[in-house]
Amino acid sequence: MSDTYNLYNLEAPFKEYLLAGNQKPVSVKNYLSDIRHFFGWMTFKIKNQKSKIKDEELGNLGFIQNIKVETINEYKSYLSENNIPHKTINRRLSTVRKFCSFCISQGWLKENPAKKVGNIGGIREVGDELLEQFQSDLEKEKLDQSVITSYLDDVREFLGLV
Repeated sequence: MSDTYNLYNLEAPFKEYLLAGNQKPVSVKNYLSDIRHFFGWMTFKIKNQKSKIKDEELGNLGFIQNIKVETINEYKSYLSENNIPHKTINRRLSTVRKFCSFCISQGWLKENPAKKVGNIGGIREVGDELLEQFQSDLEKEKLDQSVITSYLDDVREFLGLV
């Protein structure tokens, strides 16, 4: 782990936040285990990108600022590619969402990027797959692109994918 940040300093206040939210002890244990996993993955990712990231960006707040939608999607892909069970992936994504909510409560983030990442097998993912198939079918019918776009927008809105 880098000397420029100490993620254990983030874990203790996160635990307090969870306990203040009346989480059951087993839930707190799982949240902390999952956030340690995420921190470990992020640390590895940052170390491999260090040439792209300035040292001053590696403090605790800099670490948090590197938690973006793209990063969480990469984490989700990493978990999936390593054959982690879907329930575990979804629990870990839930933990990242909760951690980002904690960061918002501390004033460290303005919005929760994890809320924009759907669960494995969730409606967003299933909906995206169905939309791709629907688009392909519409294109086979040789419909005008503006008509296809309109149909897809209507379906996205109906499914709540917008």
